[in-house]
Amino acid sequence: MNVRLVGVVRDHVLLAFILAVITSITFPCSVEAQQLSPAESVKAMSVPADMDVQLVASEPLVRQPVCIEHDDRGRLWVIQYLQYPNPEGLTRVAVDRFSRTRYDRVPEPPPHGPQGADKITILKDTDGDGLMDAGHDFADGLNLTTGLAFGHGGIFVLNVPYLLFYPDRNRDDVPDGPPEVVMDGFEYDSLRHNFANGLRWGPDGWLYGRHGILATSRLGHPSAAPAERVSMNVGIWRYHPTRKVVEA
Repeated sequence: MNVRLVGVVRDHVLLAFILAVITSITFPCSVEAQQLSPAESVKAMSVPADMDVQLVASEPLVRQPVCIEHDDRGRLWVIQYLQYPNPEGLTRVAVDRFSRTRYDRVPEPPPHGPQGADKITILKDTDGDGLMDAGHDFADGLNLTTGLAFGHGGIFVLNVPYLLFYPDRNRDDVPDGPPEVVMDGFEYDSLRHNFANGLRWGPDGWLYGRHGILATSRLGHPSAAPAERVSMNVGIWRYHPTRKVVEA
């Protein structure tokens, strides 16, 4: 679906909310929303009198965004969820009535596993007119990526079954090397619809994320023994980046 991104000028919190609502609907076919251009789509919106709406970005610069974050340089980071609905390189061996899908294997973490179509793109407004007009891919080849967060000299990325950390300590928008797997064990059976998503820092220094229904994960550091792992289903988990601790 050709989705038009719009932003609320007066309230950056509402910006993220409106973008999330507008971009939450995807279809397997390519359709033009009422055959309107990006600018025409904004004009056709009905909003309260005290709300101002401005176009921020549109296709072909960005497609199927599932997560957005602003950085401290005024740029918009977007996960382009292009691989949905099926992960690259895996074979479905069973699907139940809840759409829980069992695959033939658990993929290796990036960059060693299957190269999916998802990417993390940095959008920039180069001329100061409020419209993102340039983009640079920070990471690509991802496989159903659902969350990102800045911190500790890099980017934390949720790419089930892994929580990854891409170091970028010189802040040149190029990863310093392959991502580190800081946590794994996210269940794959509910992949595509109800699995882990979203990353947000708490004021306590923990990185929080959500976990969907219909599957139970066993979370922990990659070296954690089965007895050391945390069981998680339908709720909030958190990870401490310096203590390397996972909690439900």
